[in-house]
Amino acid sequence: MINNQRFLIFLSKLAEVYPIGRFKYAPGTLASLIALVFGYLALIILNIKYFLLFVIIFVIISYLLCEAHIKLNNEKDPKEVVVDEFAGQFVALLGIIDTSNIIYISTSLLLSFLLFRFFDITKIGPIKKTEKLPGGIGIITDDLIAGLCAFLTQAAILTSIEQPLIIKTL
Repeated sequence: MINNQRFLIFLSKLAEVYPIGRFKYAPGTLASLIALVFGYLALIILNIKYFLLFVIIFVIISYLLCEAHIKLNNEKDPKEVVVDEFAGQFVALLGIIDTSNIIYISTSLLLSFLLFRFFDITKIGPIKKTEKLPGGIGIITDDLIAGLCAFLTQAAILTSIEQPLIIKTL
């Protein structure tokens, strides 16, 4: 039993992306910013096909980590759990521009970050409803939908000004 408890604590800390989730001010925003950097580096290293596989696996693991945190702490949607912000920001990254121009890339990354935070914080439309789902699925789904909304919004903006998206390289 003690080993199970220690393992749950370990998984709970992973769900918090410890110590990021324990940051006093805006841990979700900090997590999203760090996810933006790591996600972009992963996207460059893995290319789009493997990055999509990485995101799917990450989402499944994140769900399991959220479930472990809930089991340990008996909380519905604890603010210290920020692994869901990573998953959502990774989804939002799919809408970034496909170019070698550093200014365009930086602007696109900033747009991805701002749109994801906007949708994650405001929880407009279906995002609020998915947050009410039970357990780990409710914790992670609202961030995935926010990431999807950010991705679609950014894709619409960039394609309207005829900019190529990374997702188009599939």
